[in-house]
Amino acid sequence: CKIIPQNTVVCNSVAQYGEGVLLDADNPVEPMLFFQNSGMLLFTDNNLNTTASISLFSQNNIKPGGFGRANDGMVWVFDDNSSTLKKLDRSGAVVQESLVLCAKGNKNRKAQAIQDNGKLIVLRTPQNNTLVLNMNLNILAELPEKEGVCVDVAGDRLLLLKEGEIWLTEPFGNKGKRMPAARQKTGATPSGVLLALRGNYRDWE
Repeated sequence: CKIIPQNTVVCNSVAQYGEGVLLDADNPVEPMLFFQNSGMLLFTDNNLNTTASISLFSQNNIKPGGFGRANDGMVWVFDDNSSTLKKLDRSGAVVQESLVLCAKGNKNRKAQAIQDNGKLIVLRTPQNNTLVLNMNLNILAELPEKEGVCVDVAGDRLLLLKEGEIWLTEPFGNKGKRMPAARQKTGATPSGVLLALRGNYRDWE
């Protein structure tokens, strides 16, 4: 469901496509939904009408541990089987794939969001580390779980949620930094569970 001004609510049932859904609405005129148990990927319009559906499992032998919209409108999937990041076109075909990025994940996990702002790509590994990649899919940094969870990408920096506080990382350049360096406290302290953070907007539960 989408709530728009004047309290209008637009809803569309997608229960028939599967369970364990992950939504990417970074492009508000084309939200994407990925159903982890069935491998179905849906494209919708801004009224939540399904405009296209793709079965990723029928075309690729993947175990999806991450999903998100690529900055060019295509789709990122992190494959826990191969420990590689794959870019898929709108037919489900693999058009770009990274080298092996981490140790393979031996257990099933809930798919994590992949973020791409055109400068950095950020994903979570099966080991719960955060990988920061450039647009050539080279690793710039690997942040251990104790550094926090990335909740947004601001230019060439990350916003990390750590123990109820939001921290801003140092800029990540193309030279690569395998380990974290300085952090700047933003002063944002949620009183509940962080739902979303985009730019100057923060939503708490």
